Amino acid sequence: MNRNKTLGEALKEGKARLKGAGKENYAFEAEILLEKAAGYSRTALFLRREEWLSAECVNTYEEMLNQRERGRPLQYILGEWEFMGLPFFVGEGVLIPRGDTEVLVETVLEKQKEQAETNPLQTVLDMGTGSGCIPVSLGKYGDFREILALDISPKALEYARKNAARNGVAVEFWESDLFAAFSQSRRGKLDAIVSNPPYIPQGEIAGLMEEVREFEPHNALDGGKDGLDFYRRIIKESQTWLRDGGWLFFEIGYHQGAALLALLQENGFVQTQIRQDLAGLDRVALGQKPYGR
Repeated sequence: MNRNKTLGEALKEGKARLKGAGKENYAFEAEILLEKAAGYSRTALFLRREEWLSAECVNTYEEMLNQRERGRPLQYILGEWEFMGLPFFVGEGVLIPRGDTEVLVETVLEKQKEQAETNPLQTVLDMGTGSGCIPVSLGKYGDFREILALDISPKALEYARKNAARNGVAVEFWESDLFAAFSQSRRGKLDAIVSNPPYIPQGEIAGLMEEVREFEPHNALDGGKDGLDFYRRIIKESQTWLRDGGWLFFEIGYHQGAALLALLQENGFVQTQIRQDLAGLDRVALGQKPYGR
């Protein structure tokens, strides 16, 4: 890229490069990368098109475009992404927050509001927290007394702690392989467990988009042969940690609804449900641990 560029010229060239690289949302991506490189708002990007960019800004923008052309996710290049209207730091080693997961958070919040008088959900645990987008959003928009989160990855927990601090939410984090290193004092006392576990069948990982397959952590994607390994483990183990009447919430793949209902029911959960996303696809499974067990 020529180092002597106006903002408008740089944007035009950026769009052309990303279009040539096969990026479906090439115009949006070129714009948001230039916003980041130049430190401009979206409005300024179009009002100041004739303004000359510094060589440093052009170099920064070109390096961002180079990374995107090589397949590095846009969110990792930016170093942050929005979820539930909140900002989250992201980068290699942590799963990128996605809009699908907002349905999971909204379902938990709806259930808390619905049962506020009869069965209050005050202590919630997020299993496999990743960036921390789920517990932070629950803390921001819900009314929980305690928010707990765990992950097996120290790198993910590093991001999660930063994101909790960034958004002013108190979350107690644990490094643990599911419940293995979790506090024994919590047995039978959790009101809710929520999880977006790895659920991609092993045989489908090779067919994922390059930027997902090559850059996002496989331990956050690989759900075993049929994609259900973590659901089986969490459903079985969660009964020790949930109190009677406590709830279990999962994000699921669009084709996994029937299987999750069966797993929940086989393990004694009641009031099992599947919630759909805006596209009408199965996205959340939930069930309640019965009283008297």
